[in-house]
Amino acid sequence: MDPAERPAVIVVGAGLAGCEAAWGLAQRGVPTLLVTISLDTIANLAADDWSFEPPPGGLLARLAPEARPAATWSARALHRGAKRELEQQRAVHVLQSTVVGVRTDATGTVLGVDTWEGVARHGAHVALCVGSFLRPRLRMGTSEEVAGRLSELADDALHRDLAARGVRFERRRLERPGDDRTPGYVVDFEVVAAAEVAPDGALGRLPGLFAYGVCASATTAEAAARAGVTAAARLAAGGSGAARSGTLGDA
Repeated sequence: MDPAERPAVIVVGAGLAGCEAAWGLAQRGVPTLLVTISLDTIANLAADDWSFEPPPGGLLARLAPEARPAATWSARALHRGAKRELEQQRAVHVLQSTVVGVRTDATGTVLGVDTWEGVARHGAHVALCVGSFLRPRLRMGTSEEVAGRLSELADDALHRDLAARGVRFERRRLERPGDDRTPGYVVDFEVVAAAEVAPDGALGRLPGLFAYGVCASATTAEAAARAGVTAAARLAAGGSGAARSGTLGDA
């Protein structure tokens, strides 16, 4: 995407749901800003022992021949392929940054996001695909850190901002057993409460804001990817109007 073009959709988080959403939007010609805390964790899997079917018609289905050489997915190949495919999309701009809050008008309608660097990014719709990164606490033995997964640090600012706006959350737990190379760990994190999310992913109290994937209660990698494919179709239907033009830049 031309950096001077304002996105119709801002996707926050580049896990399976976020990557599928951004890629699917790009296939429909919808200008999209994909924001990830790190380019090194795009479409990241915790290990190579994940076995699931990619949703048809999406990014993972396109990458399966190279990233799933056998019964399980190759984490490295999936990351490499997803990053390549997203960066080749003219309608997508991939930004390494941390979203610390949403930006609204006087009516509470979401206009975009605020980033850690102090730069506001504007878009007609904002899709939260942040997985296990809303107020996460990772525990390994007696140690604890603010991380959504092992070696993937997080920031509590977005959760604080949404909670201050009245969004309700539920606490969930992710447990990753250890193996001969990686110790096991537990992550406790927040998901948007089911009562907050409409069937199309919209958060009614903040028009223009949506939630998909694990942060909206998906419990498996396959479900998260499927949610991203669904998100692209739904957001494209409402995210291709006047927001296609304008300037993507500072507030």
